[in-house]
Amino acid sequence: MSVMNEYIVDLFEFARTGRVAEGDVQLAALPRMVTEVPPEVSEAARTKGVFHWRAEGSEKQVLRADGKPTVAQFLTLSVEGPMWLECQRCLTPYQEPLDSETTFEVVRDDAAAEARPLDEDELEALVGSKHFDLRELVEEELLLALPIVPKHEVCPSVHDALATGSDGLTEPEPEPEEEDKPSPFAALAALKRSPDKDGK
Repeated sequence: MSVMNEYIVDLFEFARTGRVAEGDVQLAALPRMVTEVPPEVSEAARTKGVFHWRAEGSEKQVLRADGKPTVAQFLTLSVEGPMWLECQRCLTPYQEPLDSETTFEVVRDDAAAEARPLDEDELEALVGSKHFDLRELVEEELLLALPIVPKHEVCPSVHDALATGSDGLTEPEPEPEEEDKPSPFAALAALKRSPDKDGK
């Protein structure tokens, strides 16, 4: 199998011949990913962000739901690298390692994609073309790999809003009671134990 580094490929030929493409793409070159970066992250830090990707095509005979064998084409794409996000616990920027691998079945057009059965075991359909942009697919997979609720495993500090509970997420710590302050429950118990004025 040959290795190539260009993003634009004939995806049908790519899959048919079992070709491989891989390389690195900067975070700054992915406009939709850039919008996910917290504003506090410096331009220099954003520029250093790099993701590695690898795409491999394949073609093999498969058995369809109607029992008929057919030749199908596939693309396996893996992406990985660190991404700047904002922790939802402490509200500070941090780097989340992204790592994803997906195999698609390459189809000719939207009609072929919609004609496929809705089966959980079926691979996601990918409409191919003779000028397919792998970088767009790389960005799409990175976006899907983002955590729903980004957060540190262990936060380095706690935001003031979380500590005070002013954001509604965390209740403030109760103030400790003074030691000599009588308990209302103790006073109630004493009343129950004490006899009334008739001695009962």
